[in-house]
Amino acid sequence: LNGGELKAIAAASILKEIFPDSNAKGVELMIPMPGHHKKDPKEKQSISERLELLNRLIEEHEIIFLLTDSRESRWLPTLLAMHHKKITINSALGFDTFMVMRHGVPVNTSLDNSDPVHSERLGCYFCNDVVAPRDSLTDRTLDQQCTVTRPGLSFIASSLAVELAVSLLTHPLGVHAPAEEKKDLSESTSTELGIVPHQIRGYLTHYLNLIVTGRYYNRCVGCSDHILEEYHKKGLEFIYEVLTNPVHLEDVTGISKMKDQQLDMEWENDDDDF
Repeated sequence: LNGGELKAIAAASILKEIFPDSNAKGVELMIPMPGHHKKDPKEKQSISERLELLNRLIEEHEIIFLLTDSRESRWLPTLLAMHHKKITINSALGFDTFMVMRHGVPVNTSLDNSDPVHSERLGCYFCNDVVAPRDSLTDRTLDQQCTVTRPGLSFIASSLAVELAVSLLTHPLGVHAPAEEKKDLSESTSTELGIVPHQIRGYLTHYLNLIVTGRYYNRCVGCSDHILEEYHKKGLEFIYEVLTNPVHLEDVTGISKMKDQQLDMEWENDDDDF
């Protein structure tokens, strides 16, 4: 921007022009990503410094918006936001589709968990996956990197992301608000602003938005208890291992073992056929 000005710096400057009292600061940061690093002592020091900065930024803010360009760039912020139990709003774009969602957090034990709606933990961006995030950018064209989209798509998705965050803030249970399904216009809503869904999936080809709910996966590579416990125990060493060897996530969560068991079952079924 402006002949080479960094986007984050330019955005913070424009925000101050619009609202001079805003507390806005642009930060230049390359997020460490699984599959993008090699084991190198010098790089490990750089990763440590970037991890410390990212962790501090997430800890200091109330809401985290994940608007990055790749799947793997969302992994570390997802983990750190879950570690600090922050409201996390994720937005992802295709060419003519988008997804806006809020990440679930561990169930609040102070609530009445006899209610099945309150006792079910919501999923994060990675909860539908059984594959660890890897390098999805190298040797791919721009359109394969989800960089090319229809003109209005990013504005639609980012607007819904902000509205979802505000609705969540107005809900009595905050980040623990249960997911609501689509309602008739005549029905009452849980907040003055309306319902608080888990996910909104949009299809611009048909001008259609779907309200979707996804549940927590106990082997999730982004938010499962396995991952959080490993980070609590090992910190930087765990992060460094994942960045240089993404399959480590599948080993820690038990996905690797599950895949091996599935392969063994397939072999047994094949043997039965002969």
